[in-house]
Amino acid sequence: MATIREFFDTDIKDMTKHNDWGMTLLDGSPLPSITAKIAWDFDANAKYWSFFIPDGVDISGCVNSLFKLPEMSRCVLSEGDGLFVESGFAGYSEKMRSKSLVFTGRVFFYIDAWLELSERKKLTNAGSQYGFHVIVRDREYAKVRSRKEKPVAFISHDSKDKDSLVRNLVLELSKLRCIVWYDEYALKVGESLRASIEKGLKETKKCVVVLSPNFLSNEGWGKVEFDSVFTREIIEKDNVMLPIWHNVSVQEVYEYSPKLADKVGLNSDMGIEKLATKLKHAIAG
Repeated sequence: MATIREFFDTDIKDMTKHNDWGMTLLDGSPLPSITAKIAWDFDANAKYWSFFIPDGVDISGCVNSLFKLPEMSRCVLSEGDGLFVESGFAGYSEKMRSKSLVFTGRVFFYIDAWLELSERKKLTNAGSQYGFHVIVRDREYAKVRSRKEKPVAFISHDSKDKDSLVRNLVLELSKLRCIVWYDEYALKVGESLRASIEKGLKETKKCVVVLSPNFLSNEGWGKVEFDSVFTREIIEKDNVMLPIWHNVSVQEVYEYSPKLADKVGLNSDMGIEKLATKLKHAIAG
């Protein structure tokens, strides 16, 4: 499941500028740094705010302090920050400039906490009193949104490889907004294990298989999932399987499946971040 911080980092597709913004509360007490981001939509000649408020912060005090700041209504990170961006083609007269963008009044708060509906409404109402159009997104938002986003790939692996690779790989993919079917996230209490796995195997675009000594010796679900992926490749006449080699040799994979040893795969030795990036491109391709 993607975190609220990950949604804050990836939601906005417009050009942005951001910075950690140290503040004091209305009573003068210090506040841990929040992250402030301004999005520039040059085509719409508009700009707007989004903020990430970390766990443990006095949310009401923080938000109300923000509303009172002169930078807030002007939509600038600091008075006279001097940052200027011009968009357009070299040698062509049409230019769009950051200084001419109009603040829409829209403010997004990404809050790393579980809030009651009444608390979210209190924040939006407070914003409206200052002329801001506030949208509040908290941990519940991240949970609900993650459930609704359809996975693009199925992760087939042995449970013994979760700690050494798979769990961190899934988390890194979620940061890249590459949603995958992973049992710890996809399975709910009381659901049929078989039905859920079969649904994930059939409906996702690709099937990632983590080939490890544990997987190759697994005669249970690992073998069932592997056979299902190969069957799907035969039926669809397409390359569905994306192998990840994790502490295995060519000979070990060949003994498990000669056809599999001939498939181009990724090696976990390259590190989680690089592996996740390459895997995302492979799934998208």
